[in-house]
Amino acid sequence: MSDTILEYLEKFGSKTFKRLPFGEVDALILSQFSYLKFDGIVPGPEDADSFVTLEDIKKNPSFDSLFSDKRYEKPNRKLFKLMSESIRFGNLKMNLYVNIIGEERQIQFSAVTFSFPEGIHYVAYRGTDENMVGWKEDANLSIMDEIPGEKEAVKYLKDVSKVIKGDFYVGGHSKGGLNAIYASAASPVSVKKRIIGIYSFDGPAIREDVRSKVDYAGVRDRYHKFVPKSSLIGMIFETDDIYTVVKNKAAGILQHDPYNWIVQDIDLWYEDSLSKSAEIVNSAMANWLKGLDKDARSRFIDCVFEVADACQDNDLVSIYLNPVKSIRQMLDGYDRMDEGQREFLKEVLSGLIKNTEGRAKGEVQTGWGEFTESVDKWIVMVQGVIEEKQASKKGDKTKHSKKKLNPKKLNNKKKTKG
Repeated sequence: MSDTILEYLEKFGSKTFKRLPFGEVDALILSQFSYLKFDGIVPGPEDADSFVTLEDIKKNPSFDSLFSDKRYEKPNRKLFKLMSESIRFGNLKMNLYVNIIGEERQIQFSAVTFSFPEGIHYVAYRGTDENMVGWKEDANLSIMDEIPGEKEAVKYLKDVSKVIKGDFYVGGHSKGGLNAIYASAASPVSVKKRIIGIYSFDGPAIREDVRSKVDYAGVRDRYHKFVPKSSLIGMIFETDDIYTVVKNKAAGILQHDPYNWIVQDIDLWYEDSLSKSAEIVNSAMANWLKGLDKDARSRFIDCVFEVADACQDNDLVSIYLNPVKSIRQMLDGYDRMDEGQREFLKEVLSGLIKNTEGRAKGEVQTGWGEFTESVDKWIVMVQGVIEEKQASKKGDKTKHSKKKLNPKKLNNKKKTKG
């Protein structure tokens, strides 16, 4: 069986950072750990001199709230257990926790700082969590030079640098990886020179036209970016060859999950290149985005999230736990859109599909099914709900028609009125 970050903890948890120096797998573990819900448990910047240990957290009455994201509750609980019982992570201290979610600002930002007795500090930015506003903020990457989360990331790094002593690492998974490289590149020289390494695990790239507005070149030599073989999210806006491809035990979009990344001994297990299907889709996405101006991108984002906002429980956990209900609500939201919005949405999505098909023709299709495998059940559920809606509409029409053509009921109503 392939090793993951959990097996890595079981094998090397007994080694201190003096015996086994801090590495990329440790960075991935801490980046995943930052997804736990530390609200009310880990001190924030307003209490900068305070910190908590994993033992403190275990005793906290709100301990179970750490694992409120039901999608990853089981592996997250195991991760906490293995870390807290290990020599390597057992003496970990945490502070400076921030968690900002704002509908009006369209922001979902969270970060926490980890410190070890050996003088190692890791500033971890959380990626996009289950809150829908975070996904809207991600979409805004294509139309804004600096999204609200990136602005907060820069501020956070400046604030942290005033509290912790010595040099430090910065990193994160998904959008957290983007925040890590953006904050590092946009920070003052006094902060930048203290950064030892920057880790991005399948995080989008800084848009090429934005790189010149921050000092990307000044931190590139310390930037370590890792993506899975079928990376989609991590290849968004990527035009640099700085990334390393990592083996994965899952298929398609499920490769984004850090628990599926394969570890070989003390490092991640590298691949030679992205899969052919990932290259096709990423190329199609890039060309599709180039074909849309900022106004069209903005309108498309608004249309997509108008459909998503139709979900009464507006978060991914609820959608995950109640998929059929959520699909019904989203299709109802689509039906409520005006005809112009629906046509625009179909036209733009059609362009993406045609772009992808055009690049797929004549290419080797090995591995193409890896994308469909993870969404097959959703396609089946969507088709089922559509058929259900069509049958319901047909039934309503039949009932309505029968009422009109029933002479007895009409005569009875006339007699009653008389």
